[in-house]
Amino acid sequence: MKKHLKNNWLYYFGGLIILLVILFEARGKGDFYIFISASRDLMLGKNIYNIQYNEWYHYYYDILFALILVPFTYMPLYIVKIMWLILNVFFVYRIWKILMNWLPVSLLKKSSKILFIIASFIFILSFLRDNFHLAQVTIFILYLTLEGLFLISNKKIIAGSLLIAFSINIKLLPIVIIPYLIYRNEWKSALFILGFILVFLFLPIEFIGVDYNNFLLVERWHLINPTNQAHILDTSERSFHSLSTLLATLLVKDCGDWQVLALKRNIANISIENLNIVINLVRCALILFTLYFLRTKPFKNITVKLQKLYEISYLCLLIPLIFPHQQHYAFFFIFPASTYLVFYWIYLYFNKKNYNIGKYFKVKKITLIIFISIAYFLTNSHFILGTFNNYYDHYKTLTYGVVILIILLAMCKPDRLLNIEQTKNNKL
Repeated sequence: MKKHLKNNWLYYFGGLIILLVILFEARGKGDFYIFISASRDLMLGKNIYNIQYNEWYHYYYDILFALILVPFTYMPLYIVKIMWLILNVFFVYRIWKILMNWLPVSLLKKSSKILFIIASFIFILSFLRDNFHLAQVTIFILYLTLEGLFLISNKKIIAGSLLIAFSINIKLLPIVIIPYLIYRNEWKSALFILGFILVFLFLPIEFIGVDYNNFLLVERWHLINPTNQAHILDTSERSFHSLSTLLATLLVKDCGDWQVLALKRNIANISIENLNIVINLVRCALILFTLYFLRTKPFKNITVKLQKLYEISYLCLLIPLIFPHQQHYAFFFIFPASTYLVFYWIYLYFNKKNYNIGKYFKVKKITLIIFISIAYFLTNSHFILGTFNNYYDHYKTLTYGVVILIILLAMCKPDRLLNIEQTKNNKL
């Protein structure tokens, strides 16, 4: 009884802390002001993709999302942001539950499980903070993607496809899921997603008319077209982090970063045309590297949850790297990969029964700890030691951190965990 009351008080205390954080972060405009403003302008018949909100920020999201927000334009922004942030708490909860469903967490000891939970959230705390502070949609996009995949894996194809299509429609990032589903022989799901995307693109016609909807679709494409020179250099803001931003700062001396520090960072000085070729070659290489994580021939479905998480983790790491115009909050997509790596690290190296597995156990353990620590610092440096934020952004350290996570993920294959899990199950 005392233990039950103690647990209840912990939940109440945690809930109170979260509520206070929400009430605090809901102050100010944030990015949700852009969404609400675009929604209001949509009803006025304006070109929502040409207007700059908060002085210089564009609305990049889809027409339907702006249309859905119309009822909330009549409410105080503070109340709307509180509602949105409460929803984000639910989205984080569901993301965590899905990740736990794909991981064999029951194999962890109680003390290891507590360490795993704490370490997993510490790893993405910086991105949680950014998304709540700005009232962004990244958590929502990742939730829709993972929930959709979870439903598809549980044979709820239409519902899962609907969620993934909606996430792609809002923000193009999860489009990488479509070729993945095709590779995994989920043709029906991929076709449903494509069908729902078309429905979502033209659904606003019922409310704003054919001509206005088509005009906005063209205007949005002009804004997000990855071949735009602005997206090739991708340095109009110091806080941008992605593959295109990193390569632009390394390979072009004057890359258009008007906030650049007087510190050398380029190792070459090539033309914009050649930079575009290099960026696309590296993108293709990273996309092809997906085959390393899939580990089977095409058109073969998988039922092993841990392998599914391993594959999805890499896809989520790819998203903020291969797409241009990514801010810090977009790197919340590392959540599946960082959680997988933390679990791998704790399960193999903090369970006494696993201490003697492998000839180079100690070397690999130390190496993994060092590289996870470096990746953690590089991805969370703004949160840990914010005094040097301008330097982190100047040298794009966040992007290097994600590259290290890719290397770690490639090293920490699920076979090792699956073999141990199978061995333990055979002994039961």
